Amino acid sequence: MKSGSTRRGFLQTAAVAAVGAGAAGTAAAAGYDYLDPVFTTSDLSVREGPGTGYARKAVADERTGGRVYQGPESADGYDWWKVNVSGDSDNGPVTGWVAGDWLTAADFACPMTGTVTDTYWACRPLGGCSRYHRAVDIAGGGGTPVTAAAGGTAEHRYDDGGYGNWLLIYHGNGWKTGYGHLSSFAVADGATVQRGDTVAYEGSTGSGSGPHLDFQVWDPNWSKQRSYYDDGESVVEGTGVPRDFF
Repeated sequence: MKSGSTRRGFLQTAAVAAVGAGAAGTAAAAGYDYLDPVFTTSDLSVREGPGTGYARKAVADERTGGRVYQGPESADGYDWWKVNVSGDSDNGPVTGWVAGDWLTAADFACPMTGTVTDTYWACRPLGGCSRYHRAVDIAGGGGTPVTAAAGGTAEHRYDDGGYGNWLLIYHGNGWKTGYGHLSSFAVADGATVQRGDTVAYEGSTGSGSGPHLDFQVWDPNWSKQRSYYDDGESVVEGTGVPRDFF
């Protein structure tokens, strides 16, 4: 599934300046726009600058989400992109330069900053395995803004025994994302939203333990698809949601 609007093209100098960079790079045909969601397709070094000679700040695990800040810069046979990368099993969030050969565009952006407290395929009930969690739980402490993972049309829902206040966003081509346990909505039922718009706030409505966001990705057959996150990861709103195909 691809979002309805094109996300490839030239980085805008003004956008780059907003994050403190000096100048925009020249975009390649397979480049990214400022703040495009991406994720890694292999373990990937995050460096201080665009090139293998710069110090390594961290190694991002395969399928770690990020968002593009600047680039590309060509060096050592690669196009390099400055990316804000979410935390993984070894590191917290970090911003640095990565080689674009092991980076790919994400269909959806992470809807909230926080800590992953439950993952896709986690056993239910805890300690048993009579069923499995088919979503990702992210906790931000309560009241954290929740943003649209991609553009689409919002629909309010309520599920007293499950998600409580929850929102569905229809993205076109049958794909949807869901946002559960919300304290309140920030957009009207039926509103058109863009990726990154605040659509709701984290809460603890419905059935759950403490405030958190239950985030789901639904395919055209209303089957939930896996988003690759691990327990304890520190994720950043706007970074790419890792998926199981490149």
